[in-house]
Amino acid sequence: MSDDDLHCETCERSVPREAATRSETIADLDPTKWQALCCPDCGRKLKTVFVARERLE
Repeated sequence: MSDDDLHCETCERSVPREAATRSETIADLDPTKWQALCCPDCGRKLKTVFVARERLE
């Protein structure tokens, strides 16, 4: 497992970050800034990541 891989405890497998599916977060996190990385097989949330781009001024 490399540093970019995420571990799915449900499937007991290593998921490469680029293979993880993205979905909106739950609760009050801004979906334009945060996304959940999920297992492509079972859909379990693996990690929540910050995705907002910095504004250039």
